[in-house]
Amino acid sequence: MHISQIITMAASGLLAQKALAASVLVYTGRGCTGDVQDIHIIDNTCANAAHGFKSYKENGWGSRGQRLNFNRNPCGTVSTEGKIYSTWAYDGDYFHSNTCYNIWDHNGVDTDTAVSIRSLLG
Repeated sequence: MHISQIITMAASGLLAQKALAASVLVYTGRGCTGDVQDIHIIDNTCANAAHGFKSYKENGWGSRGQRLNFNRNPCGTVSTEGKIYSTWAYDGDYFHSNTCYNIWDHNGVDTDTAVSIRSLLG
């Protein structure tokens, strides 16, 4: 196999992974203000934010039936990472809403800051 074929295959694999991942923009402030980070989460993985975040926008499709858990703890620290709440993809449309959500505004949430997101395929 030629080096150009290897590079092409590797790049294709990375693009496919990114395309199938849910994507979430997380912000340090409420109302999608402050520092922003783009997090891509592949099915059945967990991703830590570089900083705690108070708001987010879903900006990627995700897989059919994919659920995102927003957590108060970093990935791997506790079996559930201290889940704050979950949201579902519903065939992917929901994760492409580009609507700003505050962590604090969800029913039953007792914190305003999350630090990680886990993707579950259900």
